[in-house]
Amino acid sequence: MLQCGDPVVQSEDEINKKVGRTIAKKRKAAGYTQEQVSAHLDIGKEAFSRIERGINGVSVAKLFSLADLFGCGVETFFAEAARQLADQPDSTDRLLAGLSKADRQLVVQLVEKLADRLRSNR
Repeated sequence: MLQCGDPVVQSEDEINKKVGRTIAKKRKAAGYTQEQVSAHLDIGKEAFSRIERGINGVSVAKLFSLADLFGCGVETFFAEAARQLADQPDSTDRLLAGLSKADRQLVVQLVEKLADRLRSNR
């Protein structure tokens, strides 16, 4: 049965996309172009674009270099993904608000069955 606080596993692709989006936000907020940042990292513009889009992951060394360039902590790049996970129980609570106890239990049962089916189809 799903319990509040159970860990939610994210795939590497999901994490790369969230980290990439955060990198893009920080780059734009700092006023840098993709060309400038890719030159700073000593990689091609297309390679940097793929990092921002989450197609390619980014090395820890490059994350430290980006944090230095943008004037933020390296943890900033992971905070958005972590915040999205932390917000999931709140958004679930909002979706279930106003439902009777019986209806909430039905929703949980349906989600459990769906999760079991999706896991078995891997």
